[in-house]
Amino acid sequence: MRFEILQNGQVIETKTLSEGQYQIGRSDSCDICLKSSRVSKQHGVIVIKGSQAAILDSGSSNGIFVNGILIKKQRLNYGDVIGIGDYQIRCSRPFPAKQDVGGAFAGVSGNLARKLDNDYLAAEKEAPLKNAGNIQQQFAQVVEEKVLVGFYGAMKVVDWRWILGSLIISALALSVLLAARPIYVWATGLAEKEALDRAHAVVNQIVRENFRSLQKGGDYARLSVDPWESVRGFKEIYILDGQTGNILAPIKLFNKSLSDPYALIAYRRVIDEKAAQVTIEHPDGNFIVAQPVPQSAVENTTDINVGPAAVVLGNFTATESITSVFEPVLEALIFAVFLGLLAYYLVMKMVTQPIRQIQEQLDAALRGEPVSVACDVKLPDLENLAQVINFSVSRLRQSNTDMSAPLGNTDSESEDGLLIKTVEELDVGTGDALLLLDKEKKVSFVGHVLEELIGMRSEYAKGQNISDCCRDAGFAGTAIDLSERVIGSLGETQNAVLDINGTNRPMVAVGHRSQNGEIRFILLTVRMT
Repeated sequence: MRFEILQNGQVIETKTLSEGQYQIGRSDSCDICLKSSRVSKQHGVIVIKGSQAAILDSGSSNGIFVNGILIKKQRLNYGDVIGIGDYQIRCSRPFPAKQDVGGAFAGVSGNLARKLDNDYLAAEKEAPLKNAGNIQQQFAQVVEEKVLVGFYGAMKVVDWRWILGSLIISALALSVLLAARPIYVWATGLAEKEALDRAHAVVNQIVRENFRSLQKGGDYARLSVDPWESVRGFKEIYILDGQTGNILAPIKLFNKSLSDPYALIAYRRVIDEKAAQVTIEHPDGNFIVAQPVPQSAVENTTDINVGPAAVVLGNFTATESITSVFEPVLEALIFAVFLGLLAYYLVMKMVTQPIRQIQEQLDAALRGEPVSVACDVKLPDLENLAQVINFSVSRLRQSNTDMSAPLGNTDSESEDGLLIKTVEELDVGTGDALLLLDKEKKVSFVGHVLEELIGMRSEYAKGQNISDCCRDAGFAGTAIDLSERVIGSLGETQNAVLDINGTNRPMVAVGHRSQNGEIRFILLTVRMT
């Protein structure tokens, strides 16, 4: 299995490790030697057995992070990034899916082997049975291992903004392609219906204009269809005799008969079925439209054999009308591309702006300026990161040590006092509500915002269990639950939403690990913005 060692974002060394146990640390005797004052002499161990790999903290002072989460022991997957001091170790070869390997690390010697085998791998073997019914988690794991792996690899060589833009534009283009045919069918049908309605409106106008001429006893010379033959879509227009079916107009075809069988079918339907409107689709793509010209203005209901005086019949094509469909489809395509570019721009700004803001605040804090690092947008991961950075910078500033120096060279009591002073300083520069609890759920500090929010004074609450000194049972229960989750997850940040005075507010819990690796305090933050 191959591991890439990075410093300041640059790959400085690549190691291919076979099955076995590999020590990581600052000492020259370590298999993976990381020269940094923030790395312990014996910092951790990577163990490889078959197709499985795991990492274990050997009791380091600054801890081991996997994908940004502080861990004690962790099975490794493809793409995982291990953070040790100033270095990162990236797993650059895919690991097979987890499977029951029973005693896979039996070759590791001493207490480390027993600890890893008994505690960690036993829990791993129980996990599939425990989570078998968790469909959502299984689906997320499949997506992570089968789908996102390619994107993680691409982001190593291509700017993520190009990937984002390509995904958005590809998704929009695919949606347009999938929707083009049904939209075209719907639009052509709509255009065809509108065209036929217009054709019948023209035929109805011809009926009204020639009605009086037919009432004057065969004055066919006054019949005319000439003005209407130039209407877009009409190829031919005829007025047929209601008795014989011969042509009455145009006059140049007077007394001749039609030879088109579809035109004759339309004529017979008007005569035999007494239809007010007839539409027949012609095999050549045109339409035959027909309407009767009544004998008189008042319908004769006494004689059912009395037919129309004449029939107006037209050969109509809707092709010219259908071509107008392409214009709105093209407009929709252009609009979709515009939306894709706009979405790319907005998402890029939405993601990069808060990251750049945190970077600028961190640079200012490292220069010694009294800046409180904060994330102004509703991105929970960045909000948590800002809180952790702000807390760490304040702690280092309070301890008056160099940034590169390892943390925690004092005894437990002075370290606890330093932490409380750091939180007090942090409380002065923030508008969020802070609460510091020890591992026994006893209050160590109450921020000024929280004092006003729930009416719990720091001087009276110190040293008491949160459930005894807090009048808000919901707040106390949530604080205890988050604290237990932080301790149970070995320091992983936990989140919850709490109803305080009728307003839902996010609550974040961050664990503080002492120099011996024990979580001694939990900092809880109620975000007010």
